[in-house]
This record gives sequence, structure tokens and C-alpha cells, in this order.
Amino acid sequence: MKNIKYKFSLFFFIGFIFIFLRELYFAIMYLYNICLSRTNKFAMMKLLDVIDETKIILKDFEEEKGKIKQWVKTTLVKGLKVKSFDKTILFGEWFINDSNKWVIILHGYGANGRLMYCVARKFYKKGYNVLLPDLRGHGISGGNYVGMGWHDRLDLIEWIKKIRKINKKAEIVLYGVSMGASTILMASGEKLPKNVKCIISDCAFTSAYEVFKHQLKKSKKVPVLSFLFIMNIICKFKNGYSLKKASTIKQIKKNKLPIFFIHGATDDFVPTYMVFDLYKEANCDKELMIVNNAGHIVSEMVERKIYWRRISLFLDKYC
Repeated sequence: MKNIKYKFSLFFFIGFIFIFLRELYFAIMYLYNICLSRTNKFAMMKLLDVIDETKIILKDFEEEKGKIKQWVKTTLVKGLKVKSFDKTILFGEWFINDSNKWVIILHGYGANGRLMYCVARKFYKKGYNVLLPDLRGHGISGGNYVGMGWHDRLDLIEWIKKIRKINKKAEIVLYGVSMGASTILMASGEKLPKNVKCIISDCAFTSAYEVFKHQLKKSKKVPVLSFLFIMNIICKFKNGYSLKKASTIKQIKKNKLPIFFIHGATDDFVPTYMVFDLYKEANCDKELMIVNNAGHIVSEMVERKIYWRRISLFLDKYC
């Protein structure tokens, strides 16, 4: 009788553990899919409570739509593509200017190149050829997952090579927001050609792991460390990179290019303290601008005149 009770208890315990692990796995896979797979990122934005910033950007885009339409209509645009290290095909738009000056503009998480038209128009008016790529897993570029800057840094190098084939005398500025900014800073730790002159980074994160950790803690909906541990394993297996290895702060230590850091003072998506950590570790010519009353990726909209004045002064110094 005791033996039967023991077997029943053991069976019940094993069944409980199995169900628990299965539910944990499905919960983490759900989180992985909305965070790192190629999906509609509105679910992610809702989960991480950045809908307000998204609305501000879309409102600003609507207000600028007439100017943007006219600019696109009257500007020579050419589609470009490159094949990256893993044979992923990436697409971008080249707004052609009669100049050796170039800027590569990288969008943020869940966006695409078209949402950077406002910024692109500003650079174009300054005489730059503008390249607007769609990052992997975004827009019309290939890829079934989000690179969180790590694989994107290698994609960016392919875009730089593409520009050099078009124009050997190109002087290239790298500009990015959020994940796009982190991509640029990660790429700066690699060996880049002398054509690349400087970097403008708007609200970059210190690492993919740390930004997810911050957001999961803020959500208070999941056991953070256990979720991240398993999600990191899944990311390694499915995507071929580690969230911890996708470190902006480690890459920036190897950079020698001038960097202009920009961040919103009230950013809680990529918390403001991250820009101070990055600025501290950057062993190069550097400048820092903190924009009061600005959340995530809205610094340009909150202080547009000051934002572009500071960028112009920075570009005059290094380009």
C-alpha cells in the first residue's frame, strides 16, 4: 500500500514539474516571439508601455507629411540591396545628392526606413546623400528575427562597402536612433574604413540583455532572470547570437571615431543612465546632449532647433 502511495506521489510530482516546465516554455516562447521574431511589434510596444512615444512620432510624421511627400516627389531616389554575412538580403533607399558627403540613417526597433524620412530630409538639405536601410527582420529586408544591433552591425558594414563601391571618395556619417544607434556603436568596435568620419547616436542601449532586463523588471509580470536565461538560450539556438554578447558598451571601448551622444532625460524605454555609461566608456572625441522632457526617440521633436544646431556644429567639426 505504501509502495502504491509512493508511486502515485512520485507520478503526481513528475506530472506537476512537466506541466510547470511546459507552461514556462510556452510563456518564454510567447515573449521571445513578440520580442525577437519578425512580427508586428505593436504587441511589444504595448507590453513595454511605449505607446505614448509611438503616438508622438506618428503625430509628428503626419504634421510633416506634406513636406516629406514633396521632398520624395522632387528627389531622385534609387533602391539598393546588399547580401549580408549569412546571405540575408537587405534593402534600402538612396536619396541621391551631387556630393561626396553621405549619411547612413538607421531606424529603431519595430520601425523601418520610411519612418526616418523627417531626419533624412534634414540631412539631404545639408548636402548629404542619404541611405535609409531597413534593418534585418524589419520593413522589406529579409530575416526572420531581430538582430538587436549585433548581427545588424555586420549588415551595416556591408552597406558601408556598398557606398564605397558607388563613391570611393565618400565621407560617411553614421546616424541612428534606439536599436539603430546601438547598431552603429556596435559596428564602431569593428575595423571600419577611413571613409567613416563620425557617429551620431540617439538613445542607444548598453546591451540587448540589459535593455530587456530593464523592461521586464518594469513590467512586473514575469520572473526576470529565469525568463532571460532561457530566452537567451533560445536566441542563441534560433538566431545565432547571445543577448549578453550583443553589448554596445564592450564594442564602444574599441571605437576611435568621434561620437555625439543624444538621449531624452525622461526616457524609460532605454533608461537615461545608459547614455552616461556609454559616454564614460567611450575613449574618443565625444559630446553629450540630454534633452529635458523628452522620452524615448522624441528628442528631435521636443527640441528640434537645438537638436539640429548641435548636430550641425558637430558635423562641421569632423566632416
